[in-house]
Amino acid sequence: MSTLILQLPLHSAASAAPEYDYALTPDGLQLAAQGRAPASMLPAQAGRGTDVVAVIPARALSWHRVALPQPVLRSLLSGRMEPARARAVLAGVLEEQVLDDAEQLHFAVFAASDDGGDAPRAWVAVCERPWLQAALQALEAGGHRVGRMVAECTPTQAGAARLLLSGDMQPAQMLLCTPLGMSLLPLLPNTLALAQAQSPLEVLAEPSVMALAEMHFGSQAILQTHAQRLLTAAQSPWNLAQLELSASPGGRFLKRLTRTWQHLLNSPQWRPARWSLVALVVVQLAALNALAWQQRSLLTEKRSSIQNLLQQTFPEVQLVIDAPLQMQRAVDDLARARGVGSDADLGRVLSIISPAAPAGMGLTAIELSGKQLRLSASGLDPAAASQLTAALEARGLHAQLLDGQLRIEAKESR
Repeated sequence: MSTLILQLPLHSAASAAPEYDYALTPDGLQLAAQGRAPASMLPAQAGRGTDVVAVIPARALSWHRVALPQPVLRSLLSGRMEPARARAVLAGVLEEQVLDDAEQLHFAVFAASDDGGDAPRAWVAVCERPWLQAALQALEAGGHRVGRMVAECTPTQAGAARLLLSGDMQPAQMLLCTPLGMSLLPLLPNTLALAQAQSPLEVLAEPSVMALAEMHFGSQAILQTHAQRLLTAAQSPWNLAQLELSASPGGRFLKRLTRTWQHLLNSPQWRPARWSLVALVVVQLAALNALAWQQRSLLTEKRSSIQNLLQQTFPEVQLVIDAPLQMQRAVDDLARARGVGSDADLGRVLSIISPAAPAGMGLTAIELSGKQLRLSASGLDPAAASQLTAALEARGLHAQLLDGQLRIEAKESR
């Protein structure tokens, strides 16, 4: 999904045709287009299927670090607290830090790194609500609905600081981002000491002030265009679209899921994981194909063995179509030819003998001789044999016990 990143203008969005610095990225990492244009002239790709991110300038935001009870902070961060109640809570906490009426302010809450205090800490970003709403409405009127809002720069993690140098004002401006908050200062000799005291410090300068940055920070300064700054800001996980400007819980989850998926697909730090996943899939496919080939080979070998057994046992079978079925038929034909017909086949004889056989009787040998089925049995005394032959006679079979063998044949074969 493409992303159109827009910087909201500081002047009133009610002016004739406000212009927006923009950057268009296909993957959140590379720039496809950049420039400055009114809403009606923004890239056409910013319609359906494109995420629109608004960047709030640092000069429009104030940052406040506050302590909140854990349940309250958890409710604020999850978005479960009603906007009116959340506004009242934040206005009460910031009563001495902001002078404007709470209804005229927009609040956004983010978790701060734990400093070991008794109460959990949070960052609260504050900006003018009427200005923000007017800017968003002007964009929406131009066909660009903002899905996410980010700050130009946010407080950093402990042990890190970032300095952004911009030349869009005279004198040039320094935006110092530290774990303690944000400071917007003019680039003057007496303010440089504050930035130079930070260590480690990442210095990013726009082309118009790159010479000044190298003069004061040497090779530590890194060139960053305004479009690249917008792209970096859009990668922030801190979404200022909260309270009344927040999407539904389902919409927030979907957007978070989409951003996470794009991050996994395109982020350089996930490249080894992506290649590992591709390699794993390739190995699994190769293993499955090898296993399938092995199973096919075994199946072919078994079929060949069955066909060879059929043709070796019954040479008259020339064409093999269904080897097990043809073998069963050949065995049945052989049984009938040897005199054990359909009324006295081996299975039927054994099914008759089984319930009528006395306890302790066991078959030791089975022999087909002519039209007779001869069974050698152990544990078969004359009385038990008489009872068994009577049961066979009742089922249409003639049976007698001779020389320790039970001889059975169909009555019509006699």
